Amino acid sequence: MSTSMSALAEIVRNIRRIQDSGPHHYGDPTRGNPLTRTTSATIERANRGRVCPASRQRPAGMSCDEYSFARGNQGASRVPRKDRVRAWVPAGEQHRQGELLSSFHSANRDLNDDAYWVQVP
Repeated sequence: MSTSMSALAEIVRNIRRIQDSGPHHYGDPTRGNPLTRTTSATIERANRGRVCPASRQRPAGMSCDEYSFARGNQGASRVPRKDRVRAWVPAGEQHRQGELLSSFHSANRDLNDDAYWVQVP
């Protein structure tokens, strides 16, 4: 299974950057290791808190985007720094990304630890 973020230019740039340079290329279907979903709120909070804590000042209209995703077992609290990335992206893109991921997981009936890929151009 894979999902595409191709319509989200800044998020694509962020994902591509770490898929190209990270040693494990998490989520890259052409050369990496799959991402696996987590349904644990504890893991999600730890992942998000590592790179995008609520205390971090956000530029106006921007949102903190992390990859690998906070709702994954390869999130920031669970992998070395060289396998994760953070960037400021337009808040609308961040919101749309959340919708895409939620729809993807729902449509595929993904459960905890299910593997998936993220394709970016």
